[in-house]
Amino acid sequence: MATITAGMTITANDSSHATTPGPLRFALSLSESQALTVDRVTSETKVLGTGTVKILDGSELLAVDSDSGAPGSHGGFLYLKNTTASDLDIYVAFAADDATEVLGSNDDQHRSFTLKQNEFAFVPWDCTGDIVASGEGATILEYMFFNRG
Repeated sequence: MATITAGMTITANDSSHATTPGPLRFALSLSESQALTVDRVTSETKVLGTGTVKILDGSELLAVDSDSGAPGSHGGFLYLKNTTASDLDIYVAFAADDATEVLGSNDDQHRSFTLKQNEFAFVPWDCTGDIVASGEGATILEYMFFNRG
């Protein structure tokens, strides 16, 4: 087993700050950190186009462990980042197995979130279904999946 430490810090001035006002009437300083036990890492950089691409197959990841996908005992932590040099979006979905959603359409109910240029996400994932993505054009998605140990 190995340990990674995930952290997040959010800071902002109050809304009346003279040069860089924040979104709230008070200054914000939020910081979280958690040590996480992991045993495997899957990592890749994918070049995406406008078609939907399977990034991670939850069924394949579940097959590696013997816990049958029991909630809280399987899964892990997913890091995704849009590293595209130009200002193009990447659309991501937690999707049913072998889904083929059109994630870039304005009303696709399957799209979970959009990563704009240099934005990232770090979320827990139980390996249910698949992770799929598409780009607004030629885009680059970096991802790492840290399997819960």
